[in-house]
Amino acid sequence: MGGPVLKLIYRGEYRSEDQLPKGNLPQNAIRFDEPETAEALVRRAAWFCVPAGAFIALVVAVSALFSGFVKINPASPAFFAGMALFLLALLPHELLHAVCFGKDAEVELYISIKNMMLFVVCAKPISKRRFIFMSLLPNVVLGALPLLVWAALPYDGVFSNLLFSFSVMAILGGVGDYLNVFNALRQMPKGSMQQLSGFHSYWFLPEKGA
Repeated sequence: MGGPVLKLIYRGEYRSEDQLPKGNLPQNAIRFDEPETAEALVRRAAWFCVPAGAFIALVVAVSALFSGFVKINPASPAFFAGMALFLLALLPHELLHAVCFGKDAEVELYISIKNMMLFVVCAKPISKRRFIFMSLLPNVVLGALPLLVWAALPYDGVFSNLLFSFSVMAILGGVGDYLNVFNALRQMPKGSMQQLSGFHSYWFLPEKGA
C-alpha cells in the first residue's frame, strides 16, 4: 500500500472568502500584512510587473548583445500564438503550486472570473522555505527558464517568437506569487511556518519539541 497522496479538489468559481478552507491555527499565529480583498491584492501585486519587466529587459538586452540583433518580431503570428498558449498553461501553473504542499495535502482549486485568474489554496502548514519555493516554482519552470532558453538558442521565426511571448506572459502572470515571496521575506522570521486560513496567510514559530 502506498502512502497518502495529494488530493486536488476543484471548487468552481470563487465568490467570497467564506468558500475558502479555514486552517487550525496555533495561538501564536500572526496574520500577514497583506491586502484585505482579492481586488486589492491584484492591484498591489501589479507593482511587481516593474521588477519582472526589468528582468525580461535584461535578458533581451544580453541576448541582443551576443546575437547582434533583438530576436523578436511582435508582428509575427507566432508571437500572438505564444500569448494564447499561455492560457493553456494556467492550470499547469496551479498544479505546480499544488504539488509543493506534499503528498498528504488537500488542495482546492478555484477560478475567479472577475479577476481573470485561477488559484489554489491549502490550509496545511509549510515552512518558510517551502512557501517561497512553492510560490516561485511555476514562474521559474514556465517563465524564467523558457526565456533563458529563448535567449540562448539561434533565432527561428516561429519558435523564437512563440517561446518569447509565452515566457514573458508566464513571468508577468506570476506577480501575485512575487507578492507572496516579498511578504514572506519581509515578515516571516527564520524557522517560521506559513499557513493559510480563509483569504489570508499567517506565520508562526513552531513550539520547541513539537
